Amino acid sequence: MTSSTQVHIISIIILILLFGSIKQQSRSVQQQNRYYLALVILTILAMIFKITINYTDGYTSGIEEILLKTSTALYYFTTVVIVLHWLLYLHHLLKGKKVYERLIIYIYLPFVLLALVSVLLSAFGIPAMYTIKPSGGIERHVMYGVIIFTEYLIMIGSVFYVIWNRNKISRIEYLTLIAYLLPPAVGIFLNETLSGVDLIWPSMMISLVMVYTNIQSHMTNTDPLTGVFNRREYEKQVEYLSSQKGMHKKICAIMIDIDNFKKINDEESHQMGDKALIEVSQILQKSIRKNDFIARIGGDEFCIMIESDQMDILHQIVNRINEQMQLFNTAWEGKKIRLSMGYGIYDAVYHKNFKQFFEKIDRLMYDDKNLSKE
Repeated sequence: MTSSTQVHIISIIILILLFGSIKQQSRSVQQQNRYYLALVILTILAMIFKITINYTDGYTSGIEEILLKTSTALYYFTTVVIVLHWLLYLHHLLKGKKVYERLIIYIYLPFVLLALVSVLLSAFGIPAMYTIKPSGGIERHVMYGVIIFTEYLIMIGSVFYVIWNRNKISRIEYLTLIAYLLPPAVGIFLNETLSGVDLIWPSMMISLVMVYTNIQSHMTNTDPLTGVFNRREYEKQVEYLSSQKGMHKKICAIMIDIDNFKKINDEESHQMGDKALIEVSQILQKSIRKNDFIARIGGDEFCIMIESDQMDILHQIVNRINEQMQLFNTAWEGKKIRLSMGYGIYDAVYHKNFKQFFEKIDRLMYDDKNLSKE
């Protein structure tokens, strides 16, 4: 077994483990996850086809020849389909919805058909994209250059697409998507400059792992609409704090609810309601410190946890939230938004546990909401 094959097999195993991890996630049915899973599967298949090509290269008869021709055709066509799924994955990550998804597919479809025809012609011995030499090896023809050049052009264009939409994603997501092409680019360079090196697909595996680490893995604990943590992560935090026995815990917390949120949905549209949630979450994120925790724990309810036992710090954050909301309402095109808040400092003497503490500030939040109605 060659070192190249060993590297490909290790890469396949890593991607299979990664695939299993994604499938276990609670929101694995999301379209964004489907496209990422498709990228993983297609990359695994590309490496399997590549291994098969390497082991059957030079055979001119029998099952080996059939495997060589079939694997070569599937290998080249798979690269085209991978680019399509990367575009669709990017679109869902940046836009968060299916708008224009069909347009992307329809624009890309002629290129897919051109590649398919070129591959089929080559598979039947017509030198359109490639021919398999009897002595071994693949000879490239004119359509190979056209297909590869178009793929590169599309991938480079995807970088500009990310740059254009950089304000819609976090900094780490932005840097990850920009860096996505670097490992494959290095792999291609090494393939072309060093004899016997075959690192394109292992390099692609590195890119997929990078995307998983910085983007996909966050989907299990992040609210997809607002980008803050979700209830699952909130409950994990409460459970963690509750399990820390014998520690002096310096924790403040704020429970926040949007008043009359149902009216926004019913009278102004659910789209306006979603926009209100996004805007409020951004205001809350601007108002807290870098290491403070914020989660959306219900439809219009948020929780902030602050590592401090200083009432001054707690009041500063509450005041910043109120000031930011006042500024926001001067420019907001919909109904004015008011937040009800309950907040306090955890006291191990007064509170039996953290669950009781959060229940208390939740009641304080509803007391604030009831006062606003009087």
